[in-house]
Amino acid sequence: MDKEQLRSAIIEEFKSGNIRHSLFPMISIHGIRDYSETVHSAGLNYITEIGRYIQGITALSECPIYPTNQQYGHSVTREVRPDSVWYRQADVKPVLVSEFERFGNSKAKHDKLREKIENLLLAYHQLGSDLPLILFVYWSYSGSIPKDIDKYIRIFDEGFTLPNGRFIPGIDSFVTDYLIFQAVASGTKENLTINEWIQVR
Repeated sequence: MDKEQLRSAIIEEFKSGNIRHSLFPMISIHGIRDYSETVHSAGLNYITEIGRYIQGITALSECPIYPTNQQYGHSVTREVRPDSVWYRQADVKPVLVSEFERFGNSKAKHDKLREKIENLLLAYHQLGSDLPLILFVYWSYSGSIPKDIDKYIRIFDEGFTLPNGRFIPGIDSFVTDYLIFQAVASGTKENLTINEWIQVR
């Protein structure tokens, strides 16, 4: 399972919604209440389920990552737990890390979005810096125009600096690619459906 196969499987599912319609009707058909972490829980489990439909892949939700890359040892990183981590069954090699996060035009939401992207980059390095693919999905209400999203996405390429001053570099683009999607929620806070998944990158 190479990164092009992973990319194709994800893009095709977000476009067709076959898994979404059959297993997550609260997202695509009946609607879901925007309460606490309900939308987040449904979204991350949907992404995990996509991985389980790919032959040779095992996918786990909310999987803590033990920092195995000694370059970034325990003392310089924070604990990260990506929303979804996919492994190749043949050798249990990680092939994808993913986050599903709400986007809002408030400082708190911007800070959370940046933290999630930073966590994906930390997970990437802690898993050996050779993952084929990183998937980041941010969701927002229909009509909401995400601002400054590009500067956060650039973290994948440019890296970032931890509070302790340690610089965490971006991905090795010769080895790893990343997919960015915006999931657009339609309806009201009491009843949302998410059937528009737009590829941003």
